[in-house]
Amino acid sequence: MTETLAMFVGICAAIPMGIVHHYALSGILRFSPRRSEGSGLGIILAFSALLLLHVLELVTLAVFNAIVVESVLPQSFGNSPPLFEDILYVTGIAFSTLGYSSLEVAGPFRLLLMLQSLLGFMLLTWSATFLYSACQQVWQKARDD
Repeated sequence: MTETLAMFVGICAAIPMGIVHHYALSGILRFSPRRSEGSGLGIILAFSALLLLHVLELVTLAVFNAIVVESVLPQSFGNSPPLFEDILYVTGIAFSTLGYSSLEVAGPFRLLLMLQSLLGFMLLTWSATFLYSACQQVWQKARDD
């Protein structure tokens, strides 16, 4: 897999994740208690749902990465094939944009992880903005009462 193809695959994987994230946020908004009631329960439920959403996104990307490493880029982790937990760890480090890892990856897989880092940044900040908006509404309601 060339670098250009790795970038293309990364973008093609990121777009559906963004679409799913959008609909998940819409679902969280629809099924959470009304924020206008001033209940902190809505914030706690939204936070919990976002945590589960991000874990699912992370595991989905790790499964995707495992398939890519197994079938197309077997030398991404050196000579020995990685365990799924290694791929999950590296994917989580990239997704959370921490950017450090005790595992070193090589070749085009690095570009795929770079795009997943950008995706993680976008999804996490989108969720943080969503949660902040929910908090603002509850805090405003509490201030007005």
